[in-house]
Amino acid sequence: MSVQQQFGSQVRFVGVPGLAGSSDFGPFISRHGASGFAHIENGDDVWRRFGVTMQRTYVFIDGETGTWRRTGYGNLAGEVQTLINS
Repeated sequence: MSVQQQFGSQVRFVGVPGLAGSSDFGPFISRHGASGFAHIENGDDVWRRFGVTMQRTYVFIDGETGTWRRTGYGNLAGEVQTLINS
């Protein structure tokens, strides 16, 4: 079960490709089974805003407070569960 399937009713997932052009989004999304959530363009600006410097970085944003934290290469399901429980 994907993290999106597991937590999609509690958390909004958004993909932000930063290195590919928009013509590459479709094949990437299909290849990685990432069609269950939104993807936005202008990744370079979004990456810069949140200090993202490499692929597989996760940024968690609290929709109520606007606070955020960045992490990567960890257990995404575990990270999401910890945030939901806190």
